[in-house]
Formats: sequence, C-alpha cells, structure tokens
Amino acid sequence: MLIKEKPTVKPFPALYFCFVILNRRGGGARAGRPGGGGGARKIEGRPEGSWKLRCGYRRLQELKMKSPNEVLMTLSAPGTRLKEALADDGHDTNMIALMLRCIAKALECESQRQGTIALISTIEGSHFLKYKLMEFMFGLTADEFELLEHQDAIKDVITLFIAFAQNMPHSISTILGVFTTIEAVVSKLKITGQLSSSLEEAFEMCKEHKTEVMKPKPKKQNREKRLENEDEQEPENSFREMNVCPQTVDVTAGMEHNPFLRRNKARGGYRDLEHYLDIQFRLLREDFICPLREGIQQYIEALHNTGQVRRLQDLRIYKDVQILSPICDRSGLSYRVCFDVEKLKRVRWESSKRLIFGSLVCLSRDGFRTMLFASVSNRDIKLIGKGIIDLKFENTHEEMAALPRDARFVMAETTAYFEAYKHVLRGLQNMNQIPFEKYILRCETDEVKPPLYLQGRRNTTYDLRPLVDNDIVLQGEKKLRNLGVPVLRETTYNFSPLSARCRSVKIMDFDEWPPADHLSLDDSQYKAVQKALTNEFVITQGPPGTGKTYIGLKIVKALLHNYNIWNTNVEGIVDHRPMLIVCYTNHALDQFLEGILSFYQGDILRVGGRSTSEQLKKYNINTCRMNMRKARAIHGDITREARRIGWELNQIREGINNIAMKIEIAEREVIHEDYIQTFMGPFYNDLVQGLEQYVRLHDQTISLKRIKNSSAIVEWLGYGTLLQIEHGNFEVPQEQMRQEVDEDGDLVDELQEQEEHVDVFDDVDQMVEMRQLDNEDDNEIDLDDLEYFSDLGIPDIERKLANIHIRTKATALNVSEMEVNGDNEGWQMDRQQKKRMKSKLRKELRSTNRMSEREFQNLKRMGHDVWSLTQKEKWRLYRYWTHKFCCTYREQIRGKEAEYERNATRLKEIQLQEDQQIMRLATVVGMTTTGAARYQSVLQEIGPRVIVVEEAAEVLEAHIITTLSQGCQHLILIGDHKQLKPNPTVYKLAKDYNLDVSLFERMVKNGMQCDCLNLQHRMRPTISNMMKIIYPELKDHEVVKRYPDVKGISENMYFIHHDYPESNDEEQKSHSNMYEAEYIVALCRYLKLQGYEPEQITILTLYSGQLFQLRKLMPKKEFYGIRITVVDNFQGEENDIILLSLVRSNDEGKIGFLKIENRVCVALSRAKMGFYVIGNLNLMAGNSDLWRKVINHVKHEKLFGEGLHLYCQNHPDDKGIHATEPEDFKKAPEGGCMKPCEHRLPCGHTCSLVCHVINADHKEYQCRKPCQKRICNVDDHRCRRMCYQDCGECSIPVSKTLPCGHIQNVPCSTKPYQFKCMAQCETRLPCGHMCQSLCGERHTEVCQHPVKKTFRCGHDVHVLCFEQESAVCPEPCSQMLSCDHKCRGTCGKCLNGRLHVGCRSKCKRTLVCGHICPDKCSKCPPCLTMCHNRCVHSRCTQSCGEMCIPCVEKCAWNCKHFQCTKRCYEPCDRPRCNKPCRIQLACGHRCIGLCGEPCPKKCRICNKDEVTEIFFGSEDEINAKFVELEDCGHIFEVEGLDYYIENFGKGGGNEDASIKLIECPRCKTLIRRNMRYGNEVKKAVLDIEAVKRKIIGDRLRIRKMQRDIPHQIREIAKESGGREMRRIYDQLFETTVDENTLAAVKNQIGFLKAINNIEHDWKKHIRNSDLKQMYEKYCLKDLEFFREWTLVTRRYFTEQELVDAEDELVRLKSFRLFIEYIERMINIRKPATGDLKKKLSMVESLLKGGKKLSLEEKTLLKTVLEQLKEKYPASGLGVSDEERLEIVRAMGEQKGHWFKCPNGHPYVIGDCGGATMESKCPECDARIGGGSHQLRSDNQFAGEMDDAQHPAWSEAANLMNYRGVFL
Repeated sequence: MLIKEKPTVKPFPALYFCFVILNRRGGGARAGRPGGGGGARKIEGRPEGSWKLRCGYRRLQELKMKSPNEVLMTLSAPGTRLKEALADDGHDTNMIALMLRCIAKALECESQRQGTIALISTIEGSHFLKYKLMEFMFGLTADEFELLEHQDAIKDVITLFIAFAQNMPHSISTILGVFTTIEAVVSKLKITGQLSSSLEEAFEMCKEHKTEVMKPKPKKQNREKRLENEDEQEPENSFREMNVCPQTVDVTAGMEHNPFLRRNKARGGYRDLEHYLDIQFRLLREDFICPLREGIQQYIEALHNTGQVRRLQDLRIYKDVQILSPICDRSGLSYRVCFDVEKLKRVRWESSKRLIFGSLVCLSRDGFRTMLFASVSNRDIKLIGKGIIDLKFENTHEEMAALPRDARFVMAETTAYFEAYKHVLRGLQNMNQIPFEKYILRCETDEVKPPLYLQGRRNTTYDLRPLVDNDIVLQGEKKLRNLGVPVLRETTYNFSPLSARCRSVKIMDFDEWPPADHLSLDDSQYKAVQKALTNEFVITQGPPGTGKTYIGLKIVKALLHNYNIWNTNVEGIVDHRPMLIVCYTNHALDQFLEGILSFYQGDILRVGGRSTSEQLKKYNINTCRMNMRKARAIHGDITREARRIGWELNQIREGINNIAMKIEIAEREVIHEDYIQTFMGPFYNDLVQGLEQYVRLHDQTISLKRIKNSSAIVEWLGYGTLLQIEHGNFEVPQEQMRQEVDEDGDLVDELQEQEEHVDVFDDVDQMVEMRQLDNEDDNEIDLDDLEYFSDLGIPDIERKLANIHIRTKATALNVSEMEVNGDNEGWQMDRQQKKRMKSKLRKELRSTNRMSEREFQNLKRMGHDVWSLTQKEKWRLYRYWTHKFCCTYREQIRGKEAEYERNATRLKEIQLQEDQQIMRLATVVGMTTTGAARYQSVLQEIGPRVIVVEEAAEVLEAHIITTLSQGCQHLILIGDHKQLKPNPTVYKLAKDYNLDVSLFERMVKNGMQCDCLNLQHRMRPTISNMMKIIYPELKDHEVVKRYPDVKGISENMYFIHHDYPESNDEEQKSHSNMYEAEYIVALCRYLKLQGYEPEQITILTLYSGQLFQLRKLMPKKEFYGIRITVVDNFQGEENDIILLSLVRSNDEGKIGFLKIENRVCVALSRAKMGFYVIGNLNLMAGNSDLWRKVINHVKHEKLFGEGLHLYCQNHPDDKGIHATEPEDFKKAPEGGCMKPCEHRLPCGHTCSLVCHVINADHKEYQCRKPCQKRICNVDDHRCRRMCYQDCGECSIPVSKTLPCGHIQNVPCSTKPYQFKCMAQCETRLPCGHMCQSLCGERHTEVCQHPVKKTFRCGHDVHVLCFEQESAVCPEPCSQMLSCDHKCRGTCGKCLNGRLHVGCRSKCKRTLVCGHICPDKCSKCPPCLTMCHNRCVHSRCTQSCGEMCIPCVEKCAWNCKHFQCTKRCYEPCDRPRCNKPCRIQLACGHRCIGLCGEPCPKKCRICNKDEVTEIFFGSEDEINAKFVELEDCGHIFEVEGLDYYIENFGKGGGNEDASIKLIECPRCKTLIRRNMRYGNEVKKAVLDIEAVKRKIIGDRLRIRKMQRDIPHQIREIAKESGGREMRRIYDQLFETTVDENTLAAVKNQIGFLKAINNIEHDWKKHIRNSDLKQMYEKYCLKDLEFFREWTLVTRRYFTEQELVDAEDELVRLKSFRLFIEYIERMINIRKPATGDLKKKLSMVESLLKGGKKLSLEEKTLLKTVLEQLKEKYPASGLGVSDEERLEIVRAMGEQKGHWFKCPNGHPYVIGDCGGATMESKCPECDARIGGGSHQLRSDNQFAGEMDDAQHPAWSEAANLMNYRGVFL
C-alpha cells in the first residue's frame, strides 16, 4: 500500500494510478480497477508489459518524492520489475542518477529489514551495478560539469556501498570497483576545492565500513578453547556494583554483544572469594535475564521480518496490556494489570506455566526500546482466566504514576523466579567471607577437619543411647510454647540395658564406637553417621531406597541429644544457636521435620508459608509469632513500632484497595451511572429520566418498577434487557462457530466437564508450590498482621461484605462474569452469541478512543440529545466519563503508594527482627532453599553452627552458599548427584558454564570423601538388579525379598514396547502419546480390580502434556486416590506399584528429557513391588547408552515385550490374556476372566457378574434381580424393586374417589385425602372464564384467557383477560408524519394517531456546514463535528455548530502588483492578479501559475498530458494559466475556474442562490484556503455564520426568554405538573441552551396551562352527573396522557409534535365546550331539533371516538359549537349576558338570592334569601319557593344569574359571615 504524505494524496495502489493516467492519455473515458475487465490499451512505441510502466523515469520521479517506507515497499515488490530496469543498457546519466536517488531513499528505511535485503539482493550482480554504475562514475571524473551537477548521486552511491557492507558483507568484493571510482571522484572534487563537507563525511564513513569488512577474520576457536579464554579474562566492573534487578541495558545491550561470563569450576579451585562470588553472581543473574533478552530479540526480528510473531522459544507475549490500578497485597504494593485473553482461549490456566507466581515480566509500549520490569505477585485462577494479574514492579512509584492512564503495553514473560534470584544475588553481593573456604574455594579436600566445636576436644563424649533405643523421644526446651514458664533441661529417660554401652562414646575415636547393629545401622550407614558427626564438611550420597532421610534423622537425633556440646563456645559458656535444616522442596522439608518430631519434643520452628503437614501447624512461624504476641513475649520496641506502622498501613490499604476496586470496575466492566454522576454533568439526568421516556416510546407494557431497577447507561449503550434493539441479535456464522469450537474446544469441554477428572501434579504445580508456599509468609506482609497491629481495622468479614456491596452497586453490567453466570442477564441468546457479545463489549471497554475535553464541553453547550448519538459516539462519551472517573481516583491515591511501600518495607524489617527473635529461641529451624534466600540476612546474624541440607545435589551452589554464615561450624550435605541435578532456566549455562553442577557434585568431583549408602530398603530384587547398572555396589535388605507378587500379572516388572507416534502440544511445549495413555489407564483400572487400593498406585511420566492426556481419560469417581505426576515431583518418594509412560516415539530419534541420566535414574527407582514401563524402547536404546544397558538387561531377564501377560486369580491354570492393546484389558471386565461367577447368594439368586476378584466372598454384593415379594393385602401386588433394596410401601396405582369427587389413579398405599387431584378445575372465575389450574391447586388469580377487545380506535385485538383495562392498541400506526417518514409507533402509543411517538428514522439531511446530520429525524441540532474552516494563519477550533471566531490577522493576499489592506476575515479590497508567474520550476521550465498564487506542482512540458487534459475547454491553449487549489491539490485553467467560482451555487432564472461553501469542480472538496477566491469563500462563510446565528438564536431574545420562563414556572408551581416542569427547567439550564430549547420550554408551559385550565373548567361548570361520567370516561385519561407527553425533557418540538399538540388542545377544549352546551340544553330543557340534533349526534361520536380530527371534522365541530353558543348562551337562562346583568342590577339584591323553577325560569327570594313561603312561577305556574328556609326539592339555586357560589341562606354563607366577624 502507499503511505499518504499529505491528506490530499489518495492511497491508490501504484498500478491503479498509472492505469487511470494511461486511459486519459488515450482519450478513453473509463478508468477501470486493477485487474478489472477494462484493461489499458496498448500504447504505441512501447511494448506491452514493459518495465517502464512500473519504474520508468516518470514513475521514479513520483516515487522519489515519497517516504522511504513507501519507496522501499515499491522497489522491493516483484511487480515493480526493478530487476528488468537494472538489466536495461539504455539508461542515460539522468536516469541513472534518478535510479540511485530512489534506491538510496529506499535504503533510508530502517523498519523493513527484509525489504532492504530483498532490494540489495536484486541489485547484487545486476548489469546496472557491474557496468552502468561504473560508466556513470567514470563519466563524472571526465566531465567537470556533470561532476558538479551530480554530487547528490555520489552520496547515493556511497549509501549503496554502505548498505552492502552492513547487510551483505560477503558480497563486498563485487563492488570494490565502485569504491575505487568513489575514491577517484572525491579526490577530484577535493583537488578543485568543490568537495562539500557532507560528502566528505559520507566518504569517511564509507572508508570505515570498507576497512571493517576487509579486515581479516580471526580463526574460529573451538568451544572449549573459547571458554578457557573467557575463564582467564577479568570483569570490567565489580559484581557488587551491578544492579540485581534487570535493566533496559541488560536486554538491549546484550543483543549486540554477549554479557561477561566465566564457567563454574567443576574441578579445581578459585583464586579468591571475589573470583568465586563474581562467577556465581554473574551466572545466576544471566540465568533469568538471558531468556528475556533472547526472547525479545526474536520477537523484534520476527516483527521486522514478517510483521507477525508466532511461538517463541523462551518468551511469551501478551498484547493490549493495561495497568489498571495499584493494589495492596502480601508483597507490599503491586499493580493490577489486565491483558487480552482472546487468543489464549485454549490455555488451561490451572496447569499452564504462564504467569505463575514470581515469573519475570517486561512491559514496553515502544517496541522494547524502553521497558518496565516486574514479577508476578498474585495469580488468582479465577482472575487470570479473565486476563487479570497482579505485578510487583521494580520501577519507582513516580515512574509508575507518570504513565498515561490508557497506555497500552506489550508484555513479555519468562518463567524465571525473580524473587528467589533477587534474594540470593543480594546475598552474594553482601558476602565478605564464607566458612569452609579451604574446601569450597581452594578445593583442598584431602583432609577434612572435625567441626570447630570439637577441635582441641578429642576426648569429647557423645551419648548415643537414643540411636539404640529408637522409641525414646527426646525432650528439649519449649521456650516457644511455654512462654514465660521456666523449663529445666534435666530429663530422665528409660534407656534399655543394651544401650548402656553407648552412654559415653568418645566421638572422635571410632574404635570406641558401638557396633553398627547396636545403632540399627548397616555398615554403609554406620560409616556415614561416623563421618557426619566428626567431620566439619560432610558429603553423604544415598542411592534410591538406601535411606538418605533415615540417616539424616539419625544424625540430627544424635546432635540434638548432645545439644550442649555444639552449643558451647570456646570458653565453655552455653551459646544457644539453632540447628538449621534446609531442603529443596516444601514436601521434603515437611517429611524431614515430621521425622524429627517423631523423636524430639522441643523448640522446632517451620519457617515458610502454609505447610501441608497438619503435624507441623503448631510449629509454624506464623503460629509461634501469634502466640508470642499474645503472651507479649516480643520485645516492646518491636511491638510498638509494628503497631504504629501497621495502623498506618491498614488505613492506606483500605483507601487504596477501595479506590483500586472502583477503578478496576470502571476499566473492566460497565460502571453504573450513579458512580460516575459527578463526571456526567447534565447528561446524568438525560440518561436516567430519559430512560423511562425512551422505553415508553418503544414499549409501554414495561412496568415503571422494572425501568427504575434497570441501569440507564447499559440501556443507553444498547446492551440492556428492556429494549434489545440495537444489539439484540448476536448471530454467529456457522463457519465462525466451527472455528471457535476448533480453537477454543468449548463444545468438547462442555462434554468433558460433565465428568470431573482426577487431579494431576506436574512441574507447574511444583513450581507454584515451591514459590507460593514460601511466599505466603516469608518476609511478606501478612494482611492478618495488619489487623493485629492496627486494632482499629474493620473486621475482615465486614470489609468483604462492604466490598461486595460496592462491587454489586457499581457494576451495571458484569462483562467478566457474562459467560459464567447461568442466566442470560435477560438476553435471549445461546452460548456462542453470548461469547460474541462479551468479546464485543471487551473490545469497546479496552478501546482508548474517547471524547476530548473540548468535545465534551461542546456537547454540553449544544445540549445534544445523548440518546440520539451514534453507537460509536456513545462509547466515546462513556469512555470520557470513565477516564475522568479513573483519573480523579488515581489523583486521590497519588503519593499514598510510595507511603505504603515505605511503611511496608519498614514493617518487613520489623517483622524480620521479630522473626529473628523467634528463631533465636528455637532449637531446630527448618526452611526451603528459597526461604533461606529470603531470610539470608537473619541467618547471617543468628549464625547457626550446624546446617543440614537435604536434597543438596538438586540445589544451585549459590543457594547453599548464601545460607552459610561465618558462624557455621558443621555442614552436612545429603543427596545423590546421580539423580536429579539443579535445573537452571538457561540450558546453555548448564551445558557450557556448569551452572547445573551443585556444590555437592563439585565436592565429589574434587575428591572430597563421599560416604555412599549401599543397602536399599525399597525395591524388590528384580527392580534393584536393574538399578545396579547405575549403582554397582547396591545391595538388597532382607525385607525387600519378602514382597508378595503383583496380583493378576505374571511379571512383577515388565517393559512394554510399541511404536505408536507421539503428539506435540505447542502451548505447553510438551509431548503426549495417546496409545500409552490409554494402555496405562486400562492397566491402572485392571490393577484396581485386583484389589489394590488407589493409594498403592502411582503413574509417572516425564512430560506434563501426557499428564493431561491421562487426566482426560481418568474420571475422578473411578480413579480418585491414584497419584499422577511428573518424575521430577516424585524425587525422594516411592509407592508399591509404579506405571511409567515414556511418551517419546518419533522418526527423528529425539528422546528429550529421557536422555538425561539423572532423570532416568529417578524414574526407574520409585517402585517397591511392581514396575511397568511403556514406551518406544528401541528409540530409547538407540539414543542413550543408559537406556541401551537397561533394555539389554530386561531383554536378558525376559522382561521385555509388546504386552503384559495377565492371569485370573480365580482360575490361575487358564491360559490368561496377552494384553498388547488397551482393549485387551476388557477381556477381564471385572479383573478375573470371561467366565460367569456361579456363587449362590443368600437370597437364592446366582451372582450375575462375570468372574471377579474383588468381593469374592460376596459379602458386599448387591443382588440386582427383581424382588417379586408380596408387599400388601392384594395378591397380585408384588415388589417392583431390585432384590437388594428395601421393599417399602406399595406404589402400584389403583382407582380411588378423591374428596373433590374426581376419580384418579392413586398409589395403593396413599390415602385419597393425601393425593393431589390432577384433573382440570371446573370452577368459573369472577370474569366468567374457567379456572386454568388443576383441581388440587389454588384457583387462577391472573386470568390468561384470550379475549377480544375493541379499542376506541376501532381495532379488534385479542388480549389476555387480566390486561383488558391496561392494554393499549398494539396495531401499527403507519401514518405518514409531516417529515414524510412513516410513524413507527403503535396505535395505542400514538394515542390513536393524536400524539405520535417521535420519529426514529435517521435524518441524513445535509446541514448548512456541509456535514450530514447524524441525529434522529427532528429539527436538526447544531453540528457537533469539529469545524474545518481555516485560513492561511490558523484554523477554527470550535465545533461546527458554534460561531467561528474571526481571524483578525492582516490579510496575506499580496503580490508585487496588488496588496490587500484588510483583516483576514474581511472581504479583500484588491482584485485578482492575472499576470503570469515568473518563477522557474525545479525541472527548469517556467511556472504555469499566476502572480501571487501558489505555484502548481505540474509542469506544462514535463506533465503535459495531465496539464492539458480537457476539463473546462481551454486547457490546451499555449498561453493558458492554471491555479492549484490548496485544499485538494487539483489544478484548473484559471478562466474556466473563475467563471465556475463566480457562478457557484447560483440557480438559473429567478431561483434563489443556495448557501454553501465552494467545492472543487473535480473532487467536490470544500474550498477554504484559496486566496484568489477568498472573497467568495468569505461570503459563503458569512452566510453560513448568519444561518448558525439564526439556529442558535438572537441573544436578546434568549436573555428575555431566560428571564420570563422562571416567572412563568412559578405561576404554575402549585398546579398539576408544576414541580415536574421546574425539574425539567433545572436539568436543561445546567448547560448553555439555544433559542429552540427555550421555545420548547415555553411551549411546554403553555400546553401545561391549557391542560390545567381545561380540567379547572370541567370541575367548575359541569354539574350533571351523567356528563361528569362522560368526562371521566372519555377525557380524563386523555388529559393525563397529554400531560405526561408534555412533561418530557426536550431540546425542541418537532413540527409534527407541535401540530399534534395544538390539534389535541383544540379537541379537548371543544369537548369541554360541547359538554357545557349540552348541560345548558339540559338545564333549560330546550332540546335540539332537526338538523342541529343530527349534527350533535355526529359531533358526540367524533369526540368520544378519540381519533385525530380531520379538516372537515374540525369545520363541522366549529360550526356546531357556534350554533350551540348562539342557541344556548353562557347564562343558560334564555337571555343574553347583557340582559342578565341588567336584570340583576335592577333587582338590587346581594349575591345568592336567585333560584330557578322546575322548568328553569329564574326568580328571586328577598330578605335573607331563605325560602319562607311557596308561590307559583309567573311563566309556567310551577310551584316555587319553600318553607323554613328550605327550598323545594324540585327548585334549584341559580348562581349563574349573579355568579354566586352558594345561596345567601346556607351553611357556607353562615360560615363566611362567622369568619368575617373575627377578621
């Protein structure tokens, strides 16, 4: 692709570009696509397909102007045909110079190394390089003019030479002639004095490269010689000054030259301590840095070469990594980090080596030029599956705080356990002396001295009686458990008489020692114990099964019983120091300490995390620490300081973690709007209050409660459950579904997850265990400690509940749990759709595309409807809110991180002092090697005299050295270097630098006496005979000769050979073999059927891939208890039966780990009774000497074959089964054979099983044949259960009559009243329908029967019975709105067409600014797009809908003929200059432009075809001048363009001109910057500004409306809807509003007043009960709907809404008048007749129908109302108002004296106004008046005569009089 240099250049492919031009030159009108149907025609004089089409002179001229990236991509592409161009012999000097320029520019590109090599390879050996370039250079030396003109070409030749030297130095000889010519040319320029400094510098660099390349190469040394030379070198810097933490320079510098390293000396001594420590330090440091360096180097090279990164050998890459927030955990202050897990779906995190605790990671956001280093501090399986991990960074908090919040990183991971490295490396740096230098440094191993505490004390005696009496339990001091209670040391033991001889043994005199059998030792063990107790440096080797641990415990027991000897200083004073026990693994440490506990009851301390041993829990340092705190035994200063810091830490931790949780929710989930309300401004109310309106518009059936309980922000983003409109359908294509199944394996997993599988234990589990268990406590902040230290902290349960509450409330949509939750969150979708939805949401949440502050403010100012934003803009706005939210909270904790880290570090130091005090009280302290590294500083201060190291041959030397303090006087190393060795991360360091040689092995190799045990107590002789290949002196104890044979198998050990191929797992970097897995599982099942317990069987393999293959085949319910693990994890352990899977089987002869003899040794020596190996044994024998010897041995012993021979224990004389395939084991389905079992059971039945071994006596057998016993009084009722089951009650169904009268089939034993009747209920509901429940259930409360309902609109629709009153018509409205769109509402939602729902169609109208309106159909709001208006000085920074700020700079339109004197925004006062431009172009030709205008980039001669292409018609004239439009770059002939511009937008005839910016006549780009047409541009801009001003509104009118509206709202404050109107006003006026919004508010107030007036008039004037009922039935609901419709927050009313509202007001007012006239007619008893009566009936039907009135109906209504007004005036008395007033004045009575006869004729009662007599009406003779101040019942009060509210004589009048007296 082409890279755009300017916005105006179109990114067409090069071929397409040329194709378009050629068509135009040929006069063709079409410009087809590349490869399309209309190809270019053949051009005369040029052969079809010539290279000149692709890289001819013209094309290269264009190419040299582009960027180096684009030039290189073009030239290195085969389609460019550069190779043919280089082979052409017809190039002139200009063409050669141009080719050199393009080649040199391409070589400037540094990001496409592969492209550079491809280009150089094309040039190498070309005709151009060999001949044309030489001719060109020689020509320059001959022609001085050419030499001066082409100095740039000389630089390009130098660039080419340097590129060859750098990238292809082996080819330099082919261009040495070029260098000679360069030298000659430069010399000539130097002589003439015309050599430029830049060319001289370039030539000097060229000479340097030439010299470097031609320098003779040193002879290649062999590997051993090179390593020897390295050993003799000295480092440039001291290792003590090196930074332990990795640095950027360690990674980047190492890519160019190797770090300084020297070999660990396997044989021979070191010069001094510095030499020794330097080697150990640098090798150990390189062990964790090298994988990172090499992996990153591979990653960068892969990116540069192919642009893609596949699997890397030593590195794992994670993309889209984001640092979420700081978090306080056990390691101090960590940072929660999230990463993209989309491409890691196949990773089994529970078993993966990825991101396990302590792994080193490196983060970079600039291609690993700068880096952040961290280690994994917390790995929660639930979180990591979601892409969340906690990291401990090595950078400062200031550096972390300076990182942008939304920075995205690439993260590289190695599995190096940085924490362990860090402590050991720091320990090495701090060591100034070590004990035993004689042995460790100088390797003087001829003579080993006694321990220092025995030197000079040769007569020292030991009491060895506890070694004789094994049942004696030693009693030591219990300072740690009996705090504050003095304990005496003197303890008496009941030793046996046999042990009396051992009471006082001169330990240094071996002749005085008791015999070996007295001490329960064999000879080899006896010698080992003697050496261990009398030598200061002890090496004890224990082959498999010889009892290394047993001997270690014997040694410890002897030392503990003689405690006072090694804990007494030279002065004879007791100097208590604990014995230190160090093991490689936690499991081994637990075993060893449990062994000590079996014979010693004293102060034992287990240091390091949660021990898996229940026995050791009370001896754990955590327990001891808490006990000492409770007893206040910790030093007071330590406690006080710890409490102070703990309280501070607790406060900071609570604050940071609470904020971190909120930030994490905002970054990972959709956060609830209530939590970001502060940052949402006015849009909070828009969302929350607009949700109800938005939902109501779409579905009025949704309850208000459900709307209130929903999150507005989720609904707004389109992922809610109320309206599944925009994202309701997540269809997944079938292809993609298949792909996801293939890659993710989810469907397979679903099937597999139905059955839980057995647990396996691989090397990852071991790594995690070793790291995590040590981490749990050692030197870490215990969060429980903070509670103890603070005393004021919130209880843990309350804190967790509070956090759950915050998380629940703050999370509007839990994206992380979307797939985990069982329900669909209200969404109707399958699992694949749900995954797709989650992926889309996660992508949106990770995006950094958010609104800027300016865009947000513009959105507020314009008052845009957020519900109408596009989906993309909604997400951008949401990200802005969350960005502000996160930034605000980050600021709150800024500074607290550093404070927490300082306090945490200080608390760790205090805890170390506390732990040191505890350790000093202990007699035995046990820890792992990693724990010892952590406590190295404490151990140096305590200085243990005796250190025992178990598994010493597996531990790196540096780990043991840092454990030793100068006070160590006795070091005992126990192990076996022929089994597992130390395992460095970098294989090269083990192979070349001996890093895998332990201190144990090094001492053995250097001749130190090693006591090797040789009597094994584990393996039966068959197995041990094989092990003598490795251990020739190995002997068997008697106990192993008495093992029983393995049941069911003919041989106790057998090697099974096969040639089935292996499989590879790239992710696990491991291997598996399905055949072996199936065979092992079948064999394991068979062994279980022989009666073996699962705990007696262990399955071993060397590959974790095979572990998980086995796991898939082994359901937990069947194989629970069987241990499945890798060999490395089973070191030091054993079991009765071992099944070993070798896995490897391939044609390449690769056996991997199986070539390592140490591992093979472990694998072959774990079984006690039975050992079965399966694998490609011929492959093993052919690739390993050890395997060859082993296989030859088993072949000789006839223990080798293609399958096992199985025999039946019940029928041992039968032939048996030869099991070569897994299916063969099925021939013994129950462990015996295929014969039936004939045992008769106690029930009388015969056992139905085939021959079985387990439960042969059938005591536990369950007979599964039918029972058939009689179980009730009915003869034919028999038990239907199986024989072994309890018969129970009779359940056979019989016919019974229930209390309700129905006859039902009921279980025989069930009473009728206990049975629930299942018949249909026959009761009728109040609504008349039948009950829909069963007879035995409660009656139906909500009738679901469908009924037909006729709505007011006339539609007949079926609705549910219970919905009859609340249902609205669901028929579609479909009326055409005033905007010409069809209404999308329903008949009910649009109130039968009277008030339509808002139009939801997209507007798509072109705004005056030229942009397309993105809003819904309405009055188009002001445009929110950034304004593109600009001038030569600056650009507008407002949004498009705002008024542009005029540029007041001086106009820049000047030339030598004319000059403008105006400001930039004013119309120019100068004419256009039509004089030709006199400037000469770079090509040497005259410019084709005009004076004062920018010169067009095209030349009339060089670009003739383009320039003279006909557009306006005069382009091909000789004197034609051209103008280039700066906005798009097109050029036009000036006269044609002038005419076009002057008439732009003007219609023909009398049409008005349109208002819009001028466009380019070719591409329609808007013209904004051209000065020649500046006046036309300014005029259009001013016109547009005038339109904007009109849209925004006149400021005076706006201010007046802003003053008037609050007053109008106050007027209606107490009326219905007044409070809601106030809320709408407050909400809208939080931001700047325009005139449309103010007008909308005024209209709302007006509508509200009108509605309230109509209601008031109803209440005031309508008294007739029938008419009131009509009002309530037909008008009251309509008024309420109208009020709700009015009280919706709006920015404007659409034309349709205004018309609908006005029509509805007319209808409702007319209805009120109509009923009022009807009441008058009833009151005066003058019914309408004739035509008026018919019209009244028609009008009544119209008004009751509730439909929108047509024009004819409005006319009829108006006519009728006018007739009624005339016939029935407002008085209702048959007289006009004027006459009525005259009559009232004439009578002169006060109000309340007028009444009406039964026929409506008015009369007056004088005096008090109360009726005291009767009379006749003068009009109709009806009886009037009354008596005792009571009016006749057929007479009425006539308040309408004088507007009285009540009669003068009445309770109301009396009350008014009463009140008047006291006022």
